[in-house]
Amino acid sequence: MNIMFFLTYKSEVTYLYDDMGIKDGLDKLRASGYHAIPLISREGEYIGTVTEGDFLWMSCDCGELIGKKKTMSLQMRDLPRRCDNKAVDANARIVDLLSRASNQNFVPVIDDRNMFIGIVTRKKIFDYCYEHLKDMQL
Repeated sequence: MNIMFFLTYKSEVTYLYDDMGIKDGLDKLRASGYHAIPLISREGEYIGTVTEGDFLWMSCDCGELIGKKKTMSLQMRDLPRRCDNKAVDANARIVDLLSRASNQNFVPVIDDRNMFIGIVTRKKIFDYCYEHLKDMQL
């Protein structure tokens, strides 16, 4: 089975650009209701994942040192990220997708140029497995 079956396309995904301001990024993350979202360049290259915790830790670690006004003038690329969701290639095998999904809520999918094309959520994988397992029961 092709992993593209599970893909939520970039046009349907909330993501942040690396040149956005920290405040704009935080506002967009908050409005999305998600705890983590992809970070991409304006050219579309996948950079990493931004989490609520990244903003919290930056506030704790840097807020007093450089001041709130200066912190809010930083760009998303300046935000220290504690961990990034590892991406898979669009041609990856299902086992690679499952391996990544076991440790992260979504798996970013990139093309052969490292361009972000969408995500696969753990929920989509679980729903698919549930439906197939349910059909197998007597």
